Amino acid sequence: MQISAGNYLIYKINTTTMFKKGESGYPQGRAKGSTNHTTDKIKLHYVNLIEGNLHSIQDWLNRVAENDPRSALDFLIKLSPFVIPKKTESDITIDSPINIIIPENSDDSQK
Repeated sequence: MQISAGNYLIYKINTTTMFKKGESGYPQGRAKGSTNHTTDKIKLHYVNLIEGNLHSIQDWLNRVAENDPRSALDFLIKLSPFVIPKKTESDITIDSPINIIIPENSDDSQK
């Protein structure tokens, strides 16, 4: 459906019949591991903000540490997951048996 509004043409799309139930405009969906573009932009701006204020952040941290070292340490601990990669669990498959040898305690051997 086309509607005229001054110098502009407005097209009205009937979204109720545009796709069948359970379908979308991109049936394969978002690729695994792909990120949201808006989230990427926000992260980039945040990184630029932090990098542009590194000296100030260090000064703020030093000032806080003078009066309250616990708060300064808490800040570093809370910041670390954004800098240090998080450890993930891994499944390990071992094809051969493992031999574990526990040496005798020198006290046990004398008894």
